[in-house]
Amino acid sequence: MRLTGIFFLFSMFTFAGCSIFDSSPDVSHIDVDFEVIPFYEDLFAIDPDSVEENLDPFKAKYKDYLTAYSEGVIGVGHPDDDEYAENLSQFLAYPPNQEVVDTCREVFADKAALKNDLGRAFRYYNYYYPERTVPDVYLHISGFNQSMVVDSGWVSVSVEKYLGRDCVFYDRLGTPMYLRSQMKPEMVVPDVMKALGMTEYAYNDSIDDLISQMIYHGKILQFVKHTIPDIPDSLLFGYSPREVEWCKQNEDFMWSSIVEYKHLFSTDPMLIRKYVGEAPFTSVFGQESPGRTGRYLGYQLMQSWIDEHPGKSFREMMQQTDPHKILAKAAYRP
Repeated sequence: MRLTGIFFLFSMFTFAGCSIFDSSPDVSHIDVDFEVIPFYEDLFAIDPDSVEENLDPFKAKYKDYLTAYSEGVIGVGHPDDDEYAENLSQFLAYPPNQEVVDTCREVFADKAALKNDLGRAFRYYNYYYPERTVPDVYLHISGFNQSMVVDSGWVSVSVEKYLGRDCVFYDRLGTPMYLRSQMKPEMVVPDVMKALGMTEYAYNDSIDDLISQMIYHGKILQFVKHTIPDIPDSLLFGYSPREVEWCKQNEDFMWSSIVEYKHLFSTDPMLIRKYVGEAPFTSVFGQESPGRTGRYLGYQLMQSWIDEHPGKSFREMMQQTDPHKILAKAAYRP
């Protein structure tokens, strides 16, 4: 794959601020320069029968992005390949794709509001990472595959993954309800920031045990919280209000159970997945619990680390690389 930057795929976004985030930094003076680019609308404006004659200007307009999308997202080959025009024509002519595009146009009709929400998050991102380029944000159709694509100068969002939990397409695909609860337009901005955080801080699997996974996911959630300080817990954790409340009421129970079961330092992939993987509930804690509670606890543990180190900056916290040392210095006691 020929790309100018780093290419990542992520198979994966009433406000209530709280605690230290009530005094989040003033970013009103920061200007961010980026565009929200509805690529899928431009792409599907091409008549499937006239791809060949429209291809050169389209390639000139989208350049490396088109290469990344064509090869890495929809798998129709490189734009310079002989069979590319025919493959792309078949993709555009596929009837269900047009129905998806029409729905996405409706759900994401207000591009100005989306850009405004992204701009707020990007101002905080620029505050903490002034040396980084604020990315343009493309909107694409992936065929219900990846949620996010990240390159050195842009982020691309698979908009058909954010059409609302009751979307008829998810019924047809048999998408479980516990996944659909996160597939709503409000999750786009949190997921964009999560993707940037995962790009900035890759997981270090040299020590791949449960506590390492918990802390890594906790740090990424802290990244999202710092760049969207007023994000409600339901969007931050991808939970319903009931699930958020369950976690708050059972935080001590969850942590003490993990310690009692001696799971913290387990390297068993199946066990780790029970705590941090997508699931309707965390089987260790019973069916009343939500899934991914290990990530919730990781976030709370990192919040404890922040509270224990008031002289350290957010970036210094994110740059801590030894999860076992982080655990020892967090003094986490829910």
